[in-house]
This record gives sequence, C-alpha cells and structure tokens, in this order.
Amino acid sequence: MTFRYLYTLLALLTLVASSSCKRDDDEPIVNRDISRLYISYSEFERDPQRPKLKNLYVITAADSIELGAGAFAQGYQSNVQGGSTILFHPSARTIFQASLNTTQADTTIYSLRVGDYGALSPSGNIANARLNGVRGLVYHPSLDKLYAVRVSPDSSFVYVFNLPRGIRNYAKTSQNFQIADNRPVWDAAIVQSKMYLSRTEKDGGIDIYNNMVIQRDTLVPNVKPDIILTIPGSENIRGMSIDTVNNMLAVADFTGTGASSVGRILIFDNFSEMAKSTGNITPTRIITGASTGLKQPVDVDLDFRKDSDYLFVADAVSKKVYRFKKTDTGDVKPDKEFVSPGNYTPISLSLDARQ
Repeated sequence: MTFRYLYTLLALLTLVASSSCKRDDDEPIVNRDISRLYISYSEFERDPQRPKLKNLYVITAADSIELGAGAFAQGYQSNVQGGSTILFHPSARTIFQASLNTTQADTTIYSLRVGDYGALSPSGNIANARLNGVRGLVYHPSLDKLYAVRVSPDSSFVYVFNLPRGIRNYAKTSQNFQIADNRPVWDAAIVQSKMYLSRTEKDGGIDIYNNMVIQRDTLVPNVKPDIILTIPGSENIRGMSIDTVNNMLAVADFTGTGASSVGRILIFDNFSEMAKSTGNITPTRIITGASTGLKQPVDVDLDFRKDSDYLFVADAVSKKVYRFKKTDTGDVKPDKEFVSPGNYTPISLSLDARQ
C-alpha cells in the first residue's frame, strides 16, 4: 500500500469518526438552535394501585410554528407528589422538580437526567424535611449549588444544597438563609452573583440580595435585601424571568380568585437600569385582557437568545401554557397555546433556549 493510499484511507476514517461524534444536545446540522420547554403539572395519582400521571411535559421546538403539536410534546411520569417549581440548567444537564406538598407530604426535590437528545431519566432525589413549601429554584453552575426558596406562615428561607446532581437521598443543607421580616418571597434568579427574589403581596415586587450567593457562612439569620423594587398595583406576583441578553424582566401577576381572576404579564425593558436602586418600577408593557386568556398566571419564562421573539406563560386556572410575543402589549391573543392531553394544571415552566 502506497503512502498516498494510506493517507486517503486515514482521511476517510477521520471524516467518518468526526461525523459520528456529536456533543450533548446537538441538533441536525441545518438547525443548531435548541428550544425546549419543560412544564410541571400539579396533579398526581393518589391511588398507588393505579398508573401514575404524566406530570412533566417536554415541548421540543417550542419556538416553531406549532407549540407542542404531535410528536413535539412528550409526557413523563416523575416521582413528585404533585408537581411544583421546575428548573433546568444546561450546565447541570439535569431537571430539578419540587413537590407541591399540599395535599400529600413529600419533602423532596427530584432530579431527572436530560439525555443527548432530550430524553429524560430519573437520576436522584434531594430529601429534607425542610423542603415542605418550595416555591422557587435556581442553580449556580460554577459553584454547583442549588438554591431552594421555602416559605411558611412564620418563616421564609433560602436553602442551599452543594453538588445537587449527585444526591440520591437525604441531604443536609449546606447553607440556610433566613429572610428578614418573613418577606413573602416566591421565585428566584441569579444575575452576576446577586440573588433576585420575587415578592408576592399587595404592591409586591423584586428584592435583590447582593451578598447571598457569595456568602460562605452556613447559617445566616435576618437577611435583608439590598435593593427593593416595588411594582405599584401588583397583588399576587408569582414567577418571574430575567433576560440578561435582551435586558428584560417579565413578571406574572393576577387579581381575584378562581374563574373570576384576571391575569397580567408585566414586562420591563432596560431592566438593569431599574435594578440599580430601591424604588418603584413601572412596566414598559402589560399583557392582559379577555383575549389573552390569562386568568391566574403562575410562571413566565423569556426566551433570552439575542433578538428572540417569545415568552411563555403557565396559567393555573385556564390550564394552558401560552406563548406570546415579547413585543405584545394590552389585550392580545396568544401567539400559540398548549393544553396537556389530560387537561392538567401547569404550575411551573423552565425554558432551555440555546444557539
């Protein structure tokens, strides 16, 4: 065999090998964008003799022409006793899903591994008696820490778990942050090592804690926010989403109860400027009205890719997940909507959007 033929053979083998090796979450070469929406549902089957419900749905291509049509919506049976807040982070390659923990005691955060092409498989659970009212979850990739927001009538805490992907059963908290004045915090986000917590009350808003993430003490009592952002007129703030790429904040809020409730999505452009000091902040746009279908929005997620188009909303009363344009305002129809096959109640969203 001549050297020329040997070189040709080696080149062909290299081409085959390189084409067969795909990194995690690669899409077909014609489209490397990822847009997967993870939805947590609050229903669960109480009878152990009956099949479990599919309380977690994954919508692939959530930014496509149809939302979750046909094979683009896949249901899974997670172990939560009624799904509550859900979180996915690409660096963790793991979904964390907390239990609602209202009609059934289940003080566990369950984790599911996300495979190369989006398939889910159970991978562990974080069990701790303190996890009896988890509202928000946020993951810090470089520290490999999971932060859980827990609120009860007499206390508000942020609990921290180190190396959460490796936990398979009971785990002690590595840090406990007691929120001052039992502030009614809800959702959580981390931006530039600052903790953002949404606050649900009349004239609620967003609280910013500058040192919580970098704090090393294991027990920190009476933690007060460094910046308090108030949204006048808000009544029941729930989930929030901070888009640092396009510099936006979206907040879910509603008034009233049940079928008579009225939902709103509050959108704040140029949010980084608003977040510099304590004070009132005013929405740039508000999506609300009969045409929107919003009754009781409990979570919202922005697509934070540059110049992206959409935001997603979970509504607990209409039992729908809505997709709106980020530029929408007023009484507009949703761009698309998704209803689970079992007509379950969506309670939390987590969007994996990458390019």
